Amino acid sequence: MRALTRTIACLTALLALGFATPAQDAPVRKHDPFPGWNQRIDETRLDFTHYWPLTECDETAVLLAKRFPELVSVREIGRSFGNRPLYCITFNNAKTGPDGVKPAMYIDSNIHGNETQGTEIIFLTIWYLLKNYGHEEWVTRLVDTRAFYFVPVVNPDSRHLWFSTPNNPHSLRGNLRPFDDDRDGQFDEDSPEDLNGDGRITQMRQRDPNGDWVLDRDKRIMTRRKPGQPGEYRVWGSEGTDNDGDGRINEDGLGGVDLNRNFPSEWRPRYRQFGAGDYPCSEPEVRACVDFILSRPNIAGMQFYHNAARMILRPPGSSPDSGVAPREDVQVYDRLGKRGERIIPGYRYLQTHDGLYQAFGTQIDFGYLGLGRFVFTNELWGSTGHEVDGNPGTSGEDQRDWHEEFGSGRSYIDWKPYSHPQLGEIEIGGWDQFATRMPPAQLFIEEGWRNALFTLRHAESFAELAIDSVVVQNQGGGLYRVRLCVRNHGAFPTDSVKAVERKYDDPVLVSVQGAELVSSALCDEMYANAAVQRGRPGPLRIARIRSEGAQYAELIVRAKPGTELKVTAAHPRSVNATHAAKMP
Repeated sequence: MRALTRTIACLTALLALGFATPAQDAPVRKHDPFPGWNQRIDETRLDFTHYWPLTECDETAVLLAKRFPELVSVREIGRSFGNRPLYCITFNNAKTGPDGVKPAMYIDSNIHGNETQGTEIIFLTIWYLLKNYGHEEWVTRLVDTRAFYFVPVVNPDSRHLWFSTPNNPHSLRGNLRPFDDDRDGQFDEDSPEDLNGDGRITQMRQRDPNGDWVLDRDKRIMTRRKPGQPGEYRVWGSEGTDNDGDGRINEDGLGGVDLNRNFPSEWRPRYRQFGAGDYPCSEPEVRACVDFILSRPNIAGMQFYHNAARMILRPPGSSPDSGVAPREDVQVYDRLGKRGERIIPGYRYLQTHDGLYQAFGTQIDFGYLGLGRFVFTNELWGSTGHEVDGNPGTSGEDQRDWHEEFGSGRSYIDWKPYSHPQLGEIEIGGWDQFATRMPPAQLFIEEGWRNALFTLRHAESFAELAIDSVVVQNQGGGLYRVRLCVRNHGAFPTDSVKAVERKYDDPVLVSVQGAELVSSALCDEMYANAAVQRGRPGPLRIARIRSEGAQYAELIVRAKPGTELKVTAAHPRSVNATHAAKMP
């Protein structure tokens, strides 16, 4: 396994975040939460100042599991179309319980092969939790009471090729299942090509007085000509040739299924939704993720990382809210989404359909419309939000200046002549594959950390049950009346309204140990108007507790005086509660 020991280049930023030796205001690591923990942390060096090829992602997952087995484990949850493994990293403190009995956060990224930096954010999140466990109180409590499932790379085939072969910013979005895009009976026969052999796929342009493009005052930038203005260039798009002789260039590239249009909720066939695949979950990568999620009913929240528009997106993506997203659920989303805008300055919290575009068969709709879980998609930053020319939007001048200031001009390739076999004399140049969707890696830490923090605050918002106001009264004959209140201190309800509609909800179960439960009832706060649970005595079922809501209950139990009674309130996607009391 290739050693991952490159020294972190941006120590100043890392010190403040607690990634390296503690700075003046960082938590002092006074003890080891596990034997040798601090030394293991100090000896582990992860480099977040470059983007990681697939091999480095896989090796890092294995490295962390071997070095920190108390909290990290790795398993293969499926195989890609190209037979590469999809790894899931489980982060859980087994000493406080198995991962399956805790509310869990599911986080994945790189479902689109050209949208890569979410993977590094996932590893940064894992590293922050490892680094600060046992030293930051809120991190320790988060890890002890919740579980995390990380799938760093959903589309391993395309990530591998995106780093190992020349690409443009938009190539290899889907998986590698061959598809006849131009319906000529051939598959993937006309992809972009690195014609000039510089290791990049940039753009082609050709002098043409009837073209739609002219040079800006900065001669490296092209803008669309104004009405009546003579043209100067025709832009042919990415480097490439007409490989199949049909008069078109680059019209049938590798693959053809957009994995984020292949999920089972609100799926539409290809004639309605481009890239949808033959049927829901037709792709092995999607099937692996769906099967894993469905096998984990404790998953309470989900986070998906994409790029590159600086957005915090909530569902639905296939329709407006009206008639689809209950108002109470939207209020929960708003509370966390607006908090996200404060955590990540420059990001906008939006509803996907109205704020971005309509899309069917997406992760975000599967998570919410299908299962009723609270889910977000973060569109990570690219070369957006940098204003130079004073005009709305990101112009070529804005983009060029951004890369000169922050990327040392490395992403812009000067235009150079090239003799094209079909087009004749052209020029090749412009922006490379790292220019629009991904910032220079040196800028990763701050914004990557802010996105990671948003995800952790999401997990922190899960429902948290508590049992209070417990009063035990001796009724004689070995019977006791137990009055109590089950509260939810979390920002989330125990189940969304959508989960109830979809019948993917679960009751809060109130059970007892140390006594026989004779009967149980739900009550109002005055313990009147009791609704007795019918049928065979068993755990009291509370249908749903809202965010920061409460439910009062009365139990009749049979026990001996002096017996310790333990009352438990449990829900698969909530932090559970236990209360002990002695029978008088």
